[in-house]
Amino acid sequence: MHSRLILSLACLAMLVAGCGDEESSPAGSAKKTPSNMCETVAPAVPEDWALTKTSAPKSKAKSLCTLADESGRTTLVVTVQKPKSGSSVDDAFKKLCDFYITNPQERDDEECTQTGPIKLEGSPAQLQRGVRLESPDAALWMSYRTNNPDVAAQAEDVLDDVEDAVSE
Repeated sequence: MHSRLILSLACLAMLVAGCGDEESSPAGSAKKTPSNMCETVAPAVPEDWALTKTSAPKSKAKSLCTLADESGRTTLVVTVQKPKSGSSVDDAFKKLCDFYITNPQERDDEECTQTGPIKLEGSPAQLQRGVRLESPDAALWMSYRTNNPDVAAQAEDVLDDVEDAVSE
């Protein structure tokens, strides 16, 4: 009797362990937002910018990372916003662009962008970009601001790298 109980428990344990592999099923194959957005974003930012994590809260609908230098004069804020229940990624993207980037210089179905007050050539420079992501199915918002003209010139390339890191 005792050996049957042990055997039954061992079989139950193997069955439960096998259930944890649902990620490989087609329903579980969609990419999820990272549990810590700063761990995903930080490697895409040049080390000489000396940005460190200041916050990385996550909720069911949104993942956020704020990076800043010691002085707080250079900041990078990255937010991944999932669509609300019953709405599409297109709706989330439009809402994000309308809310954060009220007067975009460039806007299409995939991206909205605004630079200024200085166009990444002086100080303070600012670049905001909203992007519709397919994987994960969400909207990405990035806001970069700096008083350092040396790093301002790299901002567009770095935001491209951050977008790639989040969508990989």
